[in-house]
Amino acid sequence: MTEDIHQLSLPGLREDNPRDFLAALGLLRLIDLQWPDLGASLAWDVAQGYPILGTNQELPADWSAQITSSLHELVRDSVKAPKGPLFHGSIIKTSFNAYREAIAEAQLFGEAHPELPFAALPGMLYAAYSDQTPDKDGNVNATSFSMANNPSGKAIFKFIHGYITKLKQDCISTTVLGTAKRCAIKGIRWDPAENRPAAYCAGDPQDEPDVLDFPAKNVLAFIGLSFFPCAPSARKKLVLGIRVNDKSDKFPIFRWATWTSPLSPSVIFSLLGVPDQYATAQSLGLHRYWASFRITDKNKNNYFSSATSS
Repeated sequence: MTEDIHQLSLPGLREDNPRDFLAALGLLRLIDLQWPDLGASLAWDVAQGYPILGTNQELPADWSAQITSSLHELVRDSVKAPKGPLFHGSIIKTSFNAYREAIAEAQLFGEAHPELPFAALPGMLYAAYSDQTPDKDGNVNATSFSMANNPSGKAIFKFIHGYITKLKQDCISTTVLGTAKRCAIKGIRWDPAENRPAAYCAGDPQDEPDVLDFPAKNVLAFIGLSFFPCAPSARKKLVLGIRVNDKSDKFPIFRWATWTSPLSPSVIFSLLGVPDQYATAQSLGLHRYWASFRITDKNKNNYFSSATSS
């Protein structure tokens, strides 16, 4: 990394954990939206296995508090239930018309509130929630990356909404810096450590006991999904970063890379969207490649498996 970039090491996030990788992307997205003039970038310390956030100026001392305040702005009108610009009820699995109306509302919200740093975020995320094209019954369904668990996709909004409203000012910073303590929350199974169906969480997460986890990681990972939209194609939906068409794979595979050069959000977005091209992108400092199965059990519960590298 060059000397003119201010670096913030994030030892609380690990390159070999799919949820942590998504969280690193989510933090980059928030920093870039909150302070677009700082030229935010992301690289990885390959020796230590954690990400490094880069900016062309130092972040404000209260950067975590400012980001948290901006997130609270998005859920300020949804005290009792997930609604408002970031949430639209059953947006993950709903009728095509309702989905299009939610998209239109998100776009209008972004245009009407230029004073809010994260006003464009709902529009970015809707492309990752649902497959965008109606099925034979006229409904849109969850993508391979929504991680919406049985029986309804609405649970993920309920949990993320709860995480955001309970975030304290230093929660994000202490989590990514590795000094936060786990607390009891509803799990959403994005951390491979939750892949213990014989022990707990074998049913619907909203009906299961709390797990000890980091709510800020789930919030950041949720926002990190904005780097992996669903792209409708002639034959099927194509979720960027997820391989689902290889007959030798029993489950869909999430693939990602780590890199040593500081990359901007737009470059990272282009890179992650075509994992088959990783081998031809060595000039970007690609170092390691990771893969994690998105496991679905017989009850249609979803988990990430532990990652393997190559």
